[in-house]
Amino acid sequence: MRLDEISGYAHRGLHNKLFSVVENSATAIRMAVEAGVGIEIDVQMSSDRNPMVFHDETLFRLTGEDGRLSFMKTSELEKVPFSVGTDHIISLQNCLDIVDGKVPLLIEVKSHWTGLPEMEQGLIDILKSYDGPHGVMSFDPSVIERMKNLGSSSLHGLVTSQCPSKDWPELTEVERQNGVVQIDKVRELEIDFIAHEIGDIRNPHLQKLVKDLNIPLMSWTVRTQAMRESAKEARAIPIFEIHDDDRLRDLLTNER
Repeated sequence: MRLDEISGYAHRGLHNKLFSVVENSATAIRMAVEAGVGIEIDVQMSSDRNPMVFHDETLFRLTGEDGRLSFMKTSELEKVPFSVGTDHIISLQNCLDIVDGKVPLLIEVKSHWTGLPEMEQGLIDILKSYDGPHGVMSFDPSVIERMKNLGSSSLHGLVTSQCPSKDWPELTEVERQNGVVQIDKVRELEIDFIAHEIGDIRNPHLQKLVKDLNIPLMSWTVRTQAMRESAKEARAIPIFEIHDDDRLRDLLTNER
């Protein structure tokens, strides 16, 4: 199975308040596997350089506990429960054991933008024995560059968006809207796929790039029917969230 042979990717798993299921939790991942949809997760690095499945740098929003994830060891983090439901924080290895190659997996590496090696070697070591379809992606091109230089055998992607003016003050407005910096990096690093923000998915420069390189295009984060239509028109695979309870029940019932 290839990354583009799927109808969509559940953003941080199939998390939903209806079932008290938290994003990036074992239950959210398991529900996505049962529904037969792809899964997108985030990884942050523990103090012992182990990839943990968690979006934020700090614990409070999802667990109610104080602390910075990168200051804690894997064994400590795996004991931290989420504020809702019965799940605890899990490692990437735990996630891979759950998915077990049944559906494609997108792994977004959260970067601290230091320009220094963080958890790339740990990711490579874990993923080299994983046979399931997967891709590693990041907003930070240097993460992907380091992984490729270290001999990663995964598919590699960039997470992109229209460049915010506050982050790229040296760009002209035309360059910012064109996404020229990111497009150049896609070509330079020979990227295998792109995950672009849904609000800018019709960017003609992006569309030309994807067509020229013949690589899959994903789009985040698709939350409404209108967004789904935009993704479909752009031939982008949606990285989606479902907040309609009836629709979620239908997915879990009919698409297993």
